Amino acid sequence: MEIVPNQNFRDARSIPARFNRSDPRSESFHEPEVIVDLRECARIHSPAVLWCVVYLLLAQRRGSECSLLAPRDTGMSSYLRDVGLYRILDAERVTIESTDSSTLYLIDIVLPLTRFNSTTEAEDLTNQIHYSLSESRQGPVTIYDVLYETFSELANNAAEHSVSDIGAFGLVQFDKENDNRFVCAVADGGIGIQDSLLRNPQHREFVDYEWAAMERATEELVSGTQDSYRGIGLYETVEKMRIPGRQLIIHSGNGIISKGEKLTTRITSTKLFPGTMVYISIPT
Repeated sequence: MEIVPNQNFRDARSIPARFNRSDPRSESFHEPEVIVDLRECARIHSPAVLWCVVYLLLAQRRGSECSLLAPRDTGMSSYLRDVGLYRILDAERVTIESTDSSTLYLIDIVLPLTRFNSTTEAEDLTNQIHYSLSESRQGPVTIYDVLYETFSELANNAAEHSVSDIGAFGLVQFDKENDNRFVCAVADGGIGIQDSLLRNPQHREFVDYEWAAMERATEELVSGTQDSYRGIGLYETVEKMRIPGRQLIIHSGNGIISKGEKLTTRITSTKLFPGTMVYISIPT
């Protein structure tokens, strides 16, 4: 199986629809070979980086021989190297076909793509982000608070609720090519928001579809646990994005929540992300 995303590879929605049935979390996934071909990609965004690492590592767990064909664009290939995608895939013995490049790309990495498996590791990464932001002196301190608090909420959610065979991944970067924006993203290869909420019987009548579960999960004090004090993280993440210029994507399974510049929020079905991914973007 060879997957060729769009040239502007934003996220899982850039993947051809025919791959929606190829869910590497499923026991029915039996692909002897999985190739992600990025050779023609001219731009690769952070949600796409997370899709690559999650999809390839899940497929590998199912016994597939996995490989990544790196972009011919040397700037994009350098970005994938610097952000840490090649490092993680190489450590997991995913084949990477690329050429060496020292091209500079105008993104500062606050936290490179990093795997974590527990709330303790999530807390350690949050502290690392706090330190890196304090040292960077890019943008107002108030944004730093939003970034590391949001990362903490998202990372802890992933560590506690995802039930992911490959753990979870996070990254934070400062994008000078995109209006000087801070970007924070967290993803896992787990059960998704719908199945997480179904573990709590009081939500079962509200979550017939993935997108309906996501809408429910963004309400205050809604959690897959039966603890009435849980369910703050995703709700607070959405609330913090209710400022013009900030962007939000929550993608779980075939459901997605997206909020753009005009504060309109869209909740609908979409192409598959095999797990859950949350992305925020904040201009300085």
